[in-house]
Amino acid sequence: MTLKFKAPMFRIGLVFVMLISSLSVLFGCAQIKKGINAMSENKKVTEIQIGETYTMSWSKSDVIENDKSFDYIKLLDDQTFMEVYDDTQHSEWYYKRDGDSKTITLVIGTYEKEGDNFIQKSFISYQTLVFSSDIDVKEGASGEVNDFMSGNKLFDDGKISMTAIEKYGDYYRINTVNLKGNPSDALRVSKVKLPDSGQAFLAQYNLVDPQAEKAKAEAERLYWRSDEGQDEMARAFGFDIPVSEDDDGFKIFGF
Repeated sequence: MTLKFKAPMFRIGLVFVMLISSLSVLFGCAQIKKGINAMSENKKVTEIQIGETYTMSWSKSDVIENDKSFDYIKLLDDQTFMEVYDDTQHSEWYYKRDGDSKTITLVIGTYEKEGDNFIQKSFISYQTLVFSSDIDVKEGASGEVNDFMSGNKLFDDGKISMTAIEKYGDYYRINTVNLKGNPSDALRVSKVKLPDSGQAFLAQYNLVDPQAEKAKAEAERLYWRSDEGQDEMARAFGFDIPVSEDDDGFKIFGF
């Protein structure tokens, strides 16, 4: 038996098949292009540039994916770098587990380029920003800042590890200065951009320095116990107040 097609219907069917085929090809090309673009946004860094912010992770970490830190590094100029460890974006469970605060560590240091590697030579500052675990840490968040280097002998005897941006094969990663540590995955260009100075980074938040506040309170206490401070206090009352001294030589006002 011979099958016969009516010419008009056959042509319509043929056009429909060709249209579907063309759309499939176009869709396939679009998907390939999208895939290339996605890869290019997350490609390994093969060249380090001053002023660019890079990010990294540690694939061998035993921390679950949603509870990893966000780490960034930026060369501020030809001898200074900034590194930031952001531990404020973990899950609620992460902080409740041990009662931890949310913290950001800000490191400023010097470096020198040795071959293809960028080797840290010293610390300029090492500060920790501490926030309540109950708040969303973003621009304007209130917290405390502590200067970890202040009086800390660990910096003097080299027990605080320093950083290297290491050329490994055809890409860069983070390692220790002896290049024998637990290296990070490849550096990637970060969507989060670090400021151009430590001061600008700190200025993003509403921070108080508990050590500075304590020193200020102690200075005020000593002032009001000094002759000058106590004379000022007497003048503020607007009348004469009997003054005596205790065994330590401090003035006592009162009847």
